[in-house]
Amino acid sequence: MTRLLLSSFALAIMVAVPARSDDVPFATPPLSNARQPATSVANLGDIMGKIQLRHIKIWYAIKFKNWQLLDYELEQVKDSFNNAVVLYHNIPVEYIIAVDEPLVALQKAAKLKDGSKLSQGFADLTAACNSCHKAGEVGFISIITPTSSPFTDQQLVPKEK
Repeated sequence: MTRLLLSSFALAIMVAVPARSDDVPFATPPLSNARQPATSVANLGDIMGKIQLRHIKIWYAIKFKNWQLLDYELEQVKDSFNNAVVLYHNIPVEYIIAVDEPLVALQKAAKLKDGSKLSQGFADLTAACNSCHKAGEVGFISIITPTSSPFTDQQLVPKEK
């Protein structure tokens, strides 16, 4: 259901607003609004940078079985992709769907606390990111499974109750 809603929403946005071409296929900024300064529009790279940080937290939430953090970060990633779709209308719907599928699978696996499905879902999410990067001609941005956490100021292991 969530995937269908996200996919339908993405398709509706892409059909309603014609895509514009640019040097970087998916980085075309939104149509300008004379009342809104250009600096208030989120840069696609900034949105993706936030997603990359959340990708790291998702991995560590899986690793440390922090189910609340995992659920929270998955929702935040979905919100970020929704923002990207709204602001950058020329991201092909198949890449949004390709990211949505592993996000939904990760949420289901988290509810079941199924380690193997979580690992597979994370691998699928990472592959979807890299596939989109290649299609967007930024394949030099290659996402991998994290080897360390930059979040030394956040407890990633759930506290005992």
